[in-house]
Amino acid sequence: MDTITLASDESIIHKTQTLIISGVRHEAVLTSRRLILVESETGHIHEDIPFTSISLATSGINRMREPFITLNFNSPEGEKRLLELIFIHLTGNGNIREMETCLTILGQHNVPVESKVPLGSPTLLRRGDRTVTGESFAEAQANRPAVPEWTILGSSHQIRKPLPSEEKQQSPLVLIAAAVLIIVIFAVGVFIVGQSLTAKNVTVNQNVTGTDTTRVVASSPSVTPTPQLQVTDDTDRYPLPISVPTTGVWVRVSYPGNYTGFLKAQGRQIEINSSGTGFYQMPVQNTMIEGMIEKQDGSAEKIKAEVYNGGTLVSKSETTTPRGVVDIHVMVGPAIGGEVIPTLTPVVQPEPIPDVSLPPVTIPSSGVWVRISYPGNYTGSIGAKGRLEMINSTGNQLIHVPVTSGMIDGSIEKQDGSDRTLFIEIYKDGTLVTRSASSRPFELVDIHTNV
Repeated sequence: MDTITLASDESIIHKTQTLIISGVRHEAVLTSRRLILVESETGHIHEDIPFTSISLATSGINRMREPFITLNFNSPEGEKRLLELIFIHLTGNGNIREMETCLTILGQHNVPVESKVPLGSPTLLRRGDRTVTGESFAEAQANRPAVPEWTILGSSHQIRKPLPSEEKQQSPLVLIAAAVLIIVIFAVGVFIVGQSLTAKNVTVNQNVTGTDTTRVVASSPSVTPTPQLQVTDDTDRYPLPISVPTTGVWVRVSYPGNYTGFLKAQGRQIEINSSGTGFYQMPVQNTMIEGMIEKQDGSAEKIKAEVYNGGTLVSKSETTTPRGVVDIHVMVGPAIGGEVIPTLTPVVQPEPIPDVSLPPVTIPSSGVWVRISYPGNYTGSIGAKGRLEMINSTGNQLIHVPVTSGMIDGSIEKQDGSDRTLFIEIYKDGTLVTRSASSRPFELVDIHTNV
């Protein structure tokens, strides 16, 4: 980790659990003067924000039922910045407490705090509720282009199967209550018989009463024995319709009843509405897999969500809570055992990139710049370090990205069916770093480059 230098009158107040900022894991360190964000994997300081530069801290909930804090602040250069801190799910609502602690510290240091959802409200605490308020705008990407459907393998195929007729199972609580009632009746009977036998004014009928009572007491255990609760292994409740695939990344969901939810990674999302056991292929690698699976009934049966890579279990989440929710947040590395996407891929002929077709333009000798060139209309976005700029233009555009280093992400889409070439170039300090191009009709050109 980069060394955090503190002033003589400055001290560290709080360190948070893991946060997600622009898809990257971070840790937050709050001192008596500033907020420091450190990348978890590299240990580099991502942001160093004095409390005095924060104009507003707003809390809310995104579509993943995760609390977040949006910071509005001014950079040292005077630019207005927007940064979203997502507190990923922890057991026992630990992420909610982390967000409350951070908001409290910010408020104590004269940072204006605004909450879209009151802290401790049912909307924040009930993860199974489908109603979400304070939703993050950054996750509502309604206009994102369509992506190919993911492969689904198993006894379920995104169609909820009707459950076979089931006999109503007696709750273990009913059996326990019956056993307790029998024991109470037995004890009362013994007490009454004992009182009768020890009374000094008992008549000749005492023997008859004692004999009859003794017969009832002796026969009671044989007529109504105390039921024994049987504990069985639940391994056989989830028979695998197929073996765990040994190539690529897969998610296995097992539950005898109905369940719904979703899985997503790298912008792709699959909706789940099924029952039984199903396998869902994730044609991705070196990325974060996120998701949520919810039971649709009030039973105490166990629902499990497992992530496999090359047939090896990477992560497992489960719950027996009625109408419970299983959350998935797992980082997977390279896909093991073959191709990441085993489906057939169309053959694409390589297309030349004629540099001479680009109109001449002067690139500034300092800073990071993105150049887009296409004679027709195009739309998309360019972003870096939590800042996103929407683009809707035509012709030649030169866009300044106000960063000195980091990952540049974006996608630009042609808006017509011509075979003219769309170019995207990234320059740093006047030097070309990377170039992407395509001449296919209505093509989407992506860029993911570290500068």
